[in-house]
Amino acid sequence: MAGTVDAARCRACARLTYPTHYYCPACGGREFEPVPIEGEGTLLTWTRVHALPLDYEQRYITLGIVELDMGIRATGRLEMGDPAIGRRERA
Repeated sequence: MAGTVDAARCRACARLTYPTHYYCPACGGREFEPVPIEGEGTLLTWTRVHALPLDYEQRYITLGIVELDMGIRATGRLEMGDPAIGRRERA
């Protein structure tokens, strides 16, 4: 079952942050509304993790940082064979 991942939009200044913070880094506000992370972005960097627990069936997992067109950077697992820095990806 796939869920959604949300960023947080400050109700005072509309700054979008991910991951969420206790207070807004732009204005100090403490009230936020969830905004689904979606759309496309550019892969900034990636790495493969080979030191996995013994019960993993995969030999490695691939992690990356994507700068999304919606103005945030998200770190997560990449589901692709050969990542390339600068490649456009969908969230």
